Amino acid sequence: MPGFRQRLPLALAALLVLAQCTASESRPDQLHEKASIQLMTSLPLVWGESASMESILAGQAEPAPIYRYWQQQYDMTAVDSLEHLAEEDPDLVILAQPRAMDPADLADLDAWVRAGGRVIVLTDPDLVWPSALPLGDPRRPLVSGLLSPLLGHWGLELVADTENSVDIVLLRLGGHAFATRGVGMFEPVNSDAATGARCDLSEAGIVARCVIGQGRAVIVADADFLNVALWPEKARRSPQESGAVRFVDSLVQAQNDRKDDQR
Repeated sequence: MPGFRQRLPLALAALLVLAQCTASESRPDQLHEKASIQLMTSLPLVWGESASMESILAGQAEPAPIYRYWQQQYDMTAVDSLEHLAEEDPDLVILAQPRAMDPADLADLDAWVRAGGRVIVLTDPDLVWPSALPLGDPRRPLVSGLLSPLLGHWGLELVADTENSVDIVLLRLGGHAFATRGVGMFEPVNSDAATGARCDLSEAGIVARCVIGQGRAVIVADADFLNVALWPEKARRSPQESGAVRFVDSLVQAQNDRKDDQR
C-alpha cells in the first residue's frame, strides 16, 4: 500500500520509530473541556498485563503510558459492558481490540451511534502484541478482532494483509507517522442490514469513516500502534510525543468537533 505503509527489516526498527517524533507533527490542541469517553479493550492498557485483583487493590498495577495520558486528557472510563450506554451517553466510545462482545452490547452500540453517538474502533486482524501469559489465558489480548457482526452491519469487512508479516512497518495516517505491525484493511460489502450506514475508505483502506444514521464512526484496521514497545524512548516518557497518540487525539477531537457542530 504505497504511501501509507512501508515494511522495513527489524534491524532498522530503531531508525523507524524515530519517525514518530518528527518536527512535521504538531501537537493537537487541548480540548477546552474534557471529553467523556468509555473505553472497551482486551489490550493490557488499564492495569497492565499480569495485574491481579490483589495488585490492583494494593496500587501495584501499572497502567500503560497511553492510558495514563488518556486519563489526564479525557474523562476516561474503562468498561466491560455497554448495557447502560444510552443513559450514560458519553461523548465518545473507543473500542480498542475489545473482547468478544455480547450481541446485546453490539445492538446497544449500533442503536446509540444511529441516534447520534460517536465511536472510534481500533480492530486488528493480526495483532502482534507479545505476552508473557500462556496461550489460552483470558488476560491475553485478542489476536484477531471479533467485530465482524457489527462491521458487516455497517457494510464493511476487515481483512488481513496476506503479504504482511510481524515486521515493523511505518504508517502515515492523517498526517501522523508511527510504527506498528500486522496492519489490515477494510473492504466494502453489500449487506441488506447496512441500511442507514455509509462508509468512505481512505489511507488505502486502512481507515473507514462512516456516517451511521445520525452518528459517526471512525474505524482503523490496526491496534498494535498502541503498544509502547514500538514507541521511541522519548515518547515512552512523554506519550504526547508519540505519533500514535497524536493520531488518536486527532480522531477524538474530530469526532467531538462534529458532535458539537450538530448541537
